[in-house]
Amino acid sequence: MFLFCIDSVVTDLNLQQEHNFILTETDNRFTTSFCLPPVYYVGLNNFPYLSRRKIEVDTRTVIRTPQRDDGSMTISGDCADDVVNARRTVQSIVAEIRNKQPAAQFISIPVNSEEVQRNFQQFKDAILSAGPIEGVEDSVFQSPLKLHLTICVFVLLSPSEKEEAVKALNDCKTEVLDTFLSSETPLKVHVAGIDCMNDNHSKVNVLYANAKIVQDNNEEVLQKLANAISDYFYNRGLLIQYTDNVRLHVTLMNTKYRSKSAQNTPKRSRWPTKRIPFNATSIIEKYKDFYFGEKVLDSIHLSCMSSKGEDGFYAPLSVIRF
Repeated sequence: MFLFCIDSVVTDLNLQQEHNFILTETDNRFTTSFCLPPVYYVGLNNFPYLSRRKIEVDTRTVIRTPQRDDGSMTISGDCADDVVNARRTVQSIVAEIRNKQPAAQFISIPVNSEEVQRNFQQFKDAILSAGPIEGVEDSVFQSPLKLHLTICVFVLLSPSEKEEAVKALNDCKTEVLDTFLSSETPLKVHVAGIDCMNDNHSKVNVLYANAKIVQDNNEEVLQKLANAISDYFYNRGLLIQYTDNVRLHVTLMNTKYRSKSAQNTPKRSRWPTKRIPFNATSIIEKYKDFYFGEKVLDSIHLSCMSSKGEDGFYAPLSVIRF
């Protein structure tokens, strides 16, 4: 592995504001160092059209990766801008590799107050007791304990990436969220009305409830809050992809939850199960303005998608409370 001695940290404010990583200088040579999960080193070595050698030539830098795919990558060069450009190029490739991985973690705002859970259960019971609806059965409904507002999703493949996400969440509270939460009156998330992720209501995979926060007659507070969180994590290099406007939604029904027995497919199938949509036409017509309730905004969670905590919500990697 390439080794170097840190003499000083680059303090050019304009340069530092352009990125969120440490650049060091030793004997008039600039270096940045960072760890990646092994899957990224393999991907970087096999990435089409843009080899490591080409990045080195284009940016006039030297890139060193650990021999056993376990350790730090270093990028060094005679010019700070060249090193910054090389690292940005590497990060863009890492983002491409990450995009191909299934999301495993997410940031959310729980909306599982007793009121919301109770009304959601009434909503579910009414639909299931109203008679057969194509594609609708018990397993496609979300658990009342897991009702949440999704902000953004991640692919965190190593302990160091998870630690960075936890740190970013804590930093986000100080640098971003506290400005939204400065009011003495607690913010409440209002959950009401339903919609789906596509225009064809007869073939729906995800049905969700709308959510908003009304503060001083301003209904854009929740949207601005969600966008600020998403932007912050994107700028930290942790998000799968950038989005201008977070789609505020509380998932109520999702065909991804459908039990394998309901799909008549083997439990141990070699191939991914094709999702079976449901007909939401009558549901949306009848419940388009359904009121689910309110939940005080008192926490934001960084959670694992595939595991459940002791309280029935998703198992947290980290929680910030207000």
